[in-house]
Amino acid sequence: MLKWTGYQLATACAVILGLVGKHYYISSIHESLESLPSWIDPIIAITFVSIIGTVWSIAAVVYWQARKNGQFFTHKIWRILPVLLGVLFVLSFIGFVVLGITVFASITQDQQWQIDVVLLYFLALMYLFVLSVVQRYGKVRTPEDLIVYSANCTVLILLIIMFFIPPI
Repeated sequence: MLKWTGYQLATACAVILGLVGKHYYISSIHESLESLPSWIDPIIAITFVSIIGTVWSIAAVVYWQARKNGQFFTHKIWRILPVLLGVLFVLSFIGFVVLGITVFASITQDQQWQIDVVLLYFLALMYLFVLSVVQRYGKVRTPEDLIVYSANCTVLILLIIMFFIPPI
């Protein structure tokens, strides 16, 4: 059990270090990505890689939690979690709009980490919502490997649609 907790803590630290590194080295990362094809914006590529890394890290933490606790996906909370997370998402979105009008309206490059924190929050919320829907409305007694895999594929498809379909 201690091994899975160590993996979870290491993953959380890696995500935090990755976001801090992205913040401090954004200009050098941007310069190294200038060789990408002209139709790929380096900022979009950096953001997409950050989002994919974050979502997969959240998936790994959830998977390791399921490995620690064999009854994780059978808990009663999974029956009402899609509704709870949907309501939390709506309330969070309203809060984000209010923050966008007030606090985030005058954000500078040095305060970009605040946007990263909000983005991380919404990504975790989106992943948990998709995971709860897959768990709640999926087949009966699906193994946790398949549940996490299905949620990962769904979130990846959603992210690809959000990032790459609108510019086309």
